[in-house]
Amino acid sequence: MKNSFLKIGVVVLVVGGMLAGCGFLKNLLDPNVQKFNEDYNNYKSELESLDNDLDNAIKDIDGFGKTGGTSGIASSPLCGVTIDCTQVSQGILIFNFDGVTPCFSPSRTRSGAVQVELINGTSWAEAGAVMKQTFIDYKVTVLSNSRSIEVNGIKTLKNVNGHDWWGWIQGNVDHTYESRAFDVDVVWDNGQTAVWNHARTSTISWNPNGADPAVPNAHLAYSVNGDTTLNGVPTMDSWGTNRFGDAFTTRYEEAITSNTYCGLWRFSTGRLIHEVAGDDFTLELGVNQSGNPASTACAYGYEVSWNIGGNSNSVVLSY
Repeated sequence: MKNSFLKIGVVVLVVGGMLAGCGFLKNLLDPNVQKFNEDYNNYKSELESLDNDLDNAIKDIDGFGKTGGTSGIASSPLCGVTIDCTQVSQGILIFNFDGVTPCFSPSRTRSGAVQVELINGTSWAEAGAVMKQTFIDYKVTVLSNSRSIEVNGIKTLKNVNGHDWWGWIQGNVDHTYESRAFDVDVVWDNGQTAVWNHARTSTISWNPNGADPAVPNAHLAYSVNGDTTLNGVPTMDSWGTNRFGDAFTTRYEEAITSNTYCGLWRFSTGRLIHEVAGDDFTLELGVNQSGNPASTACAYGYEVSWNIGGNSNSVVLSY
């Protein structure tokens, strides 16, 4: 359970990723917009995969934010990584990736480094603790096609409520996290560049049996929302400039929610609007077959609405 907050990454729905699964819609997209949608999904999925690795390592290093921990260079159970713990007494770890070890599926290598620093608090478990991740030429290369993404920049993650596991298991306490990344530089395998930003708040709740009348069993409940105002527009999640020089934004008009009873990808609610290169797409999550909000415990699917080149339409799809 102690790394369950990272499962929020599964719930942070990437609009581009969902659109990429709609074959008929792909045929309508400008090739640049279609490529951006793929980029958007790859960028988020790689950073979320890294979050999972960092959490798995940090929870096993007692010296992170504490006293009497390991110092020096440590081997790691993670794939292709060594951890520099020489600054652990200052709450700093450096993850060095070897660039040659094949990891994951599809198989890919990772190179560069990520410095992890506890910049607020004495332990990641305490309320208000802030973890800073500095990406230093962090590069992921897919071996089957040599496509790569290289990231330089800073991301922070704030543990808003702390980890009161007993209160959480009783259903009395939520675990909430704020994630921030500004002006992150991205380089793709062909040398094209992009700048990415995000700001969102995510919450995990444990609902014991009977706590939620709409769901019959005990379950984990997740919610994610954009939480930044940009140009007067609130609940902005992501924005920046893609590899083609086009500005993009993704904002929430309703928070995404899901639970483990229905499955993390069977979203209960959520409304997102994605804009890029003059086109806009809206996802309405948690609908029935008619496209109306579902009245059952688990929804049928989602509705995609789009305005591409002045042409508007919509379709309801199942999860």
